[in-house]
Amino acid sequence: MKRFLPLLAALAPVPAFAHAFLKSAEPGVGAVVATPPAQLLLTYTEGLEVPFCTVTVKGPDGTAVQTAKPQPVPGHEDEMSVPLHITAPGKYTVTWHALSDDGHKTQGSFSFTITP
Repeated sequence: MKRFLPLLAALAPVPAFAHAFLKSAEPGVGAVVATPPAQLLLTYTEGLEVPFCTVTVKGPDGTAVQTAKPQPVPGHEDEMSVPLHITAPGKYTVTWHALSDDGHKTQGSFSFTITP
């Protein structure tokens, strides 16, 4: 039996320590849209602590576009929305920092383009 203990220990379930990674976005990652979106909707792979998350959107000239703080989406603990005030066409870069329910921090960025 002693010989099998290391094997049993190796096969024992290990708790998963997941992180909240971006699963999808509206407008989508790399999307080209004709109409400026009124909001950005970000969906993650696990629940978020939205009050501790940040999202920055920069316009084609690199200056920050005025946005409000991320808001939780009722009934969807893995989503947050950000109101946008975009009026000009061009490429916009979104940089996000997320804090998951389990306390892990993640970050990333992507862009989308608004056509004239």
